[in-house]
Amino acid sequence: MNEGQGRAKKSLGQHFLVDRSAIARIANAIPEGTATLEIGPGRGAITEALLQRVGALTLIELDDALAAMWLERSESEPKLHLVHGDVMKELGPTVADKAPQWIAGNLPYNISGPLSAALFSLHLSGGMVLMYQREVADRIAADAGSKTYGGLSVLARHFYNVKRLLLLPPGAFNPPPKVHSAVLLLTPHGQQPACDFDALQRTVRQGFAHRRKTINNNFRGDMDAADWATVGIDPGTRPEQLDYPAWSRLATFLASRS
Repeated sequence: MNEGQGRAKKSLGQHFLVDRSAIARIANAIPEGTATLEIGPGRGAITEALLQRVGALTLIELDDALAAMWLERSESEPKLHLVHGDVMKELGPTVADKAPQWIAGNLPYNISGPLSAALFSLHLSGGMVLMYQREVADRIAADAGSKTYGGLSVLARHFYNVKRLLLLPPGAFNPPPKVHSAVLLLTPHGQQPACDFDALQRTVRQGFAHRRKTINNNFRGDMDAADWATVGIDPGTRPEQLDYPAWSRLATFLASRS
C-alpha cells in the first residue's frame, strides 16, 4: 500500500479501526456465508475479517486511492466487488443490485445522520453492524423518555431491534478521533411496520424540529384536539416521550390526509 492509500483524510471523516479484538467482534456478528455490504472499507481491517466469513462482499468506497486498491484486489478475489462512489448516491442502487443480507460499516462521522436514515429505510433479512461516534450511537439506541431519544431512534425501530455491541476508545483507531465510538447491532424485529417509512421520516423530522415544545406545538395547524384523540396521543406530550407505535400512528394519520 502506498503512502496515499495509507493516510486518513479528514475531509472524508476517516478514522481507521486498528483494535484487533474489536475487528473480530464486528466480523463475528455477521453469520458465515451471507451476502454482505461494507460501507467505507478504508484500509480493510474489517474487510479482511469479513472476507474470511461471508459468501459475497460488496464494498462502497469514495476515496480514489483506496478504491483503486480494492478494485485491484477484487480481480483476484471472486467474492469481492467494488462500487467506487458516494455512499449517499450508491447505497440504494447497490442494495437493489447485490441484495445484501447484512450491512457493516465504520460510518463517516460527517454524514452519519442522513446515511443512517437511508440505512434504516432498508428492510434487510439479516441486519446491520454499524459504528458511530458514541454520542450518535447513544441517540439511536435510546428508548422513549430519554433525553437523547430523537428522530433516528424512531427510524431505527421501523424494521429493527437495536442494541450496543461494543464501546471503543479513541486509541482503537488511527488516527485517534477526539471522541469515543460505539458499534450498534440492528436485527429485524419481524413485525409488519404500521406505516410507510417515508411518512414516518417526514413526521419525526417535523415532530423533533423543536424538542422543547410539546408535540401539539410542533404540529400546530396540522392537528386539532379531535385529531390527537383519534391517534391516542396527549397533545401536551413532548416528542421524546412518544414511542415508535405512537409515532407510527401519527405518521399514518397525517399521510391519510395528505
